Amino acid sequence: MKKAIWSRIGPVTGLLFLALLLGGAFIHGYPDIRPTDKQLASWLASVDPNRFKIAVYIEALGTVLFIPFAVWLYRHLRQGAPGSSQPALVMLAGSVLWVSLTLPINQAWVGLLEQARRGLDIHVAQTVVSINQTWYDMTGIVLGLILAAAGVSILRGGVMSRWAGGVAIVIGLAQAASTPFGTDSTPAGLLAYVWLLGVAGYYTFRPARPRELARGSAQPPVASGLPATR
Repeated sequence: MKKAIWSRIGPVTGLLFLALLLGGAFIHGYPDIRPTDKQLASWLASVDPNRFKIAVYIEALGTVLFIPFAVWLYRHLRQGAPGSSQPALVMLAGSVLWVSLTLPINQAWVGLLEQARRGLDIHVAQTVVSINQTWYDMTGIVLGLILAAAGVSILRGGVMSRWAGGVAIVIGLAQAASTPFGTDSTPAGLLAYVWLLGVAGYYTFRPARPRELARGSAQPPVASGLPATR
């Protein structure tokens, strides 16, 4: 019973993760990725600090929800054929790491806004913006590892379509490889979220069935004491 409930709740947390993450970011907004001094000063002066803090809280809730989604995905993937558990565990560990690295970024933005009200030098503000953007870009390496590990587990375990595993590996590797060039250079980061949305949405409206989970781990029967026959 608990397993059936978890199989439904887990994917839903993935949808909530994306909805709150994108919703919070849309509400508070960010300055341009590489703003001029004038653009940054204008943004700092126009942002409502209270609205920004509330939106950041919403985004943080969404970020945290990625962990229960990753736990569900791990439990689902490890039910496949032997060899699927190890990459699934890497995916889970990477998810926890990604959340841990992502959460502090917006707190730095909150601190920047608070200090801007006290006459923060624009060059110091630009330094904080650059650090925040670079920090966010570097989390793309972990996100790429998450998708690549999930893809390997899918291909080994067979609990999802092989094309889903292949796509996850391609997107994950592209995400990790494009990180040094910044998130504004390639669509890999967006595609990673699209893949997560596809998995969460699919299993929300079509929960995994027992026979699907058994497909990857089924072994041909061999009679005790007798050679296997074709």
